[in-house]
Amino acid sequence: MQRRISLIPQPRHLHADDGELDLASLGAIVAGDPETGSLAWLLSDLLARGTGLRLPVAEAFDGPAVRLRVDGARPADFTTAAEAYRLETSAGGIDLAAAHPAGIARGIATLRQLLPADALREAPSAAARVPHVAIEDEPRLRWRGVMLDVARHFQPKDFVLRMIDRAWMHRLNVVHLHLTDDQGWRLEVPSRPELTAVGSWRDETVVGHALDAAEFDGTPHGGFYTLGDVREIVAYARARHITVVPEINLPGHTRAVLAAYPELGAGPAEPVATTFGIFEEVLEPTEEALAFARDVFDVVAEVFDSPFVHIGGDEVPTTQWESSKTAKELMESEGIADVRGVQAWFTRNLTGHLTGLGRRVIGWDEILDGGEDRDGGSLEGGAPAEAVVSVWRNEAYVKKAAAAGHEVIVAPEPYVYFDHYEGDGPDEPLRIHGHTSTGKVAAWDPVPDGVEESSVLGAQCQLWSEYLPHYRDVEYAAFPRLAVFADVVWSGPGARRAAPVEERLEDHVARLEAMGVNYRPAAGPRPWQAGGEGRRKRFDRAFVEHEAE
Repeated sequence: MQRRISLIPQPRHLHADDGELDLASLGAIVAGDPETGSLAWLLSDLLARGTGLRLPVAEAFDGPAVRLRVDGARPADFTTAAEAYRLETSAGGIDLAAAHPAGIARGIATLRQLLPADALREAPSAAARVPHVAIEDEPRLRWRGVMLDVARHFQPKDFVLRMIDRAWMHRLNVVHLHLTDDQGWRLEVPSRPELTAVGSWRDETVVGHALDAAEFDGTPHGGFYTLGDVREIVAYARARHITVVPEINLPGHTRAVLAAYPELGAGPAEPVATTFGIFEEVLEPTEEALAFARDVFDVVAEVFDSPFVHIGGDEVPTTQWESSKTAKELMESEGIADVRGVQAWFTRNLTGHLTGLGRRVIGWDEILDGGEDRDGGSLEGGAPAEAVVSVWRNEAYVKKAAAAGHEVIVAPEPYVYFDHYEGDGPDEPLRIHGHTSTGKVAAWDPVPDGVEESSVLGAQCQLWSEYLPHYRDVEYAAFPRLAVFADVVWSGPGARRAAPVEERLEDHVARLEAMGVNYRPAAGPRPWQAGGEGRRKRFDRAFVEHEAE
């Protein structure tokens, strides 16, 4: 009996014929040019790992084979056309064609899902058989990302690599690393050694929810990625045509920075934060602070090949600037009447430097708020025209950013913050608040009514880690919701209506099981995943959606 074909994301067009192809009947993986050669070897390695079948890679082969072809006019990078592919499996072999190597990479991800689920294990566990299909596919959105917060709780390099693999299998194309925050700095900067000697470690961490905390664990927590680690992460992702986007969050969320270099702050020195929330500490608007930022971004541009760099810019309190003589002098010299314009000053300067490095800036939606000049006019320069706005608060800000002419990454808290509770049962492990079910994600449209799809660069799901201390917690929060999200941002509405993602999840969790992912079952947490009565006990507080300003 032929296996049911159940893919996530759902391809745009899929036609299935009777019969299966045994890949053992093939003689090679044919890659006729260097651009597909590395992908051919990657496919060969993965097949050998899960099925025991080792197909050699050849430039030509006279006989049944897996054939990888890049043909047609080459589209630009970071376009949906660059990730389009055609995949056909038949008795004569496998033909995978695309106009760009990124499309070949996406087609390989689909081909792996056509194999039995056990072929995704780390040792030979399944036959290398795939059904006969003809697929024509192209993503709906250009940017399809997942954000890993490695600042609140550091995650080892090996787990980052695993998440890149999982993003690839779900045909995502961006892994966004949130590298800095009040609770830790995670990137080596050789010219600023105190960032890792001091800023990457905190003395302890709050136990339970920060709003209900009565104790701390007394255990130091931290870590950082060396430049060698980053180069490895970036190269690993590049081989799968995944872009790793770094985020350095400035000028707020800087407790870890200021613990290392207190002279850059606008207030008294404080240690790396041991609890969670919004802190008043910000960079003082000085040339020294800008020099620091330039040093950091020079390193970022050296080791990350992403065309985008995220500068953060969210939740920046103005309390310290309101009493700062330096900030007051800046406002007078720059004609800024509203203290919020100090953040706009930082944004313009950081954008200018990164533009000079050949990078495009992304900022959270607060960068739209430029404050006012002394004549009462709006300082929209807080978000330069070329900046991409990553909207986290709600979809009203998508409309605001698009109306101002910005490309938008849609990542609103009510739908794609996977640090919200997965279910409403009492056994769910500790989360920040909220309730975001797979059904809620599946029903979401990343292009809000009234917004032109051309204004939407893409969408992203978020794994904030205040309450995700271990990689197993990150996996539980991510899966299977990340799979549903991937379906939403890749598949066209027609394909999704024809094959609802909820009907494909049962087969898909078998793949997650084979990969060893600590996913959340549809029925709720397993006993060892539940919050229990200890430090992971559920704590509820009302989730209040932000109102658009």
